[in-house]
Amino acid sequence: MEELYSIMRDLLEVEYNQESLLRLLRAAEAAYSDEKQEKAKYLANCTKYDLKALQEELQRGINRLDSYIAEEVKKR
Repeated sequence: MEELYSIMRDLLEVEYNQESLLRLLRAAEAAYSDEKQEKAKYLANCTKYDLKALQEELQRGINRLDSYIAEEVKKR
């Protein structure tokens, strides 16, 4: 059970780091607002979209792991 809690902590740390990256990408997207920097803004926007998709997938995994841990505790 301790290993499951360790995995959960690791996943939550990844989720936190992804949120930090998302904030940086939002700032980069805002900074590259003029026409000459449109490509950089596009790249930041695409990366932000991919990161959001990863966050959603990670959140589903965390929820599943959390449910599994709760069920295991109930069985004991």
